[in-house]
Amino acid sequence: MSDTSRDDGSFKLTGRHVFLILLTFFGLIIAVNVTMATLAAGTWPGLVVANSYVESQRFNERVAAAREQQALGYALSFVQARDQLSLTLTDADGKGVEILGGTVRIGRPVTRTEDRLIDVPAAPSGAVSMPDALADGLWVADVALTLADGRVWRYETRFSVSEGK
Repeated sequence: MSDTSRDDGSFKLTGRHVFLILLTFFGLIIAVNVTMATLAAGTWPGLVVANSYVESQRFNERVAAAREQQALGYALSFVQARDQLSLTLTDADGKGVEILGGTVRIGRPVTRTEDRLIDVPAAPSGAVSMPDALADGLWVADVALTLADGRVWRYETRFSVSEGK
């Protein structure tokens, strides 16, 4: 006769059983937490700005620049199709605005593993097309274009790609 059964054949719960049940239960919870924390730490860079105090002091400057930019009435058309990234900057009258150059930082909204920086060539007509293939899914683009008058025009957009590379 084993020590886990009674004379009548029923199961007897011992301290060893309770210990193993608790050990398994909490071990599973700890294993899941460690796995989730490891996956989260591996995909999120964690650093948004190097010095939050300095960035907070520049906030009013950025707000004033955004208002000035909005007052210009410029519009940016941003399209990614057929392995081509196309930008067209127009003024309030729909005419192209001369672009001296710039950059487009494209990446996923949550992770930096697929981030890339694309140089924008000069475009006197305000329209430029550059080869770039993006995979399906949600993307964020941060555009910074240097205009003919020397100012930097900024634009940020989220877009989705379907039937990408």
